[in-house]
Amino acid sequence: MECAQLLEKLGELGLSEREAKVYLALLNKRSATSADLQKSSGIPQTKVYEIIRRLALHGYCRERKVGHKRTFEVIDPQAALALPIQKLEARLKGAHGLKEELGAIYASATEAIEPLEYLEILHGNETIHYHYCQLVHKTQKEILGFGRPPYACDTSEKLREQNREMKALIQRQGVSRWIYQLEGVDPVWPKNMLPDLAENGVQIRVAPLLPLKMMVFDNREVLVAHEDPMILSGDLTMVIIKQSTIANAYRALFDFFWNQAEDLEAYLRRSRLTASALQ
Repeated sequence: MECAQLLEKLGELGLSEREAKVYLALLNKRSATSADLQKSSGIPQTKVYEIIRRLALHGYCRERKVGHKRTFEVIDPQAALALPIQKLEARLKGAHGLKEELGAIYASATEAIEPLEYLEILHGNETIHYHYCQLVHKTQKEILGFGRPPYACDTSEKLREQNREMKALIQRQGVSRWIYQLEGVDPVWPKNMLPDLAENGVQIRVAPLLPLKMMVFDNREVLVAHEDPMILSGDLTMVIIKQSTIANAYRALFDFFWNQAEDLEAYLRRSRLTASALQ
């Protein structure tokens, strides 16, 4: 192992950089004076003696005095490092205990999450389109939706991406049920898109009027349009609500309108008959 790596490892045991350098210098000599250690370590001699005394105090070496000459002998690292390793093991054990204790506090605190932590506000069509596709992508069982203007998929590419995610949900045996408000809708693309989705397994009905724009994902999360008077750009603003109780309430609202809505095929047939009668 290189010297720099050894210094780093000794630092992990609690030695300062200077202490580690002096200790390695002594380890290479086994026995040395403070002057010898100053030359080998590059640490000023005025500091070497102070450092070597600390190393002796912590069991890394011992001091010998013969007459006026002081020398320092290194202690076998197998014995010298036993105590620092024991201290590290005790700290590691304490850290594991702390992890469990803090985990218990965290688990008990989850019941007290503030209501606002369940909300995420999305501004702008790009952001809403991205999050909508992500929500559909992670849906496992069911999506319920009220489709009505305004729409975030304001380009053909966004529309294709949303349709791909919806078809992928059906392919993994998920269920997708939608009620669309089509009367007087501008742009007209929903009327052109819906038959294709229906052919791919999306269940679609039509209502003359819907109270809001929203989607429910696996009865866990709700994406709902939010009319923000502070937003003047005309971009859509929506809110993600991550709370199953609220999601169930929106599901009940969806079921109420679903039971009264008209099947898409019946609506399109009636629309064609109406258009023919007007010609």
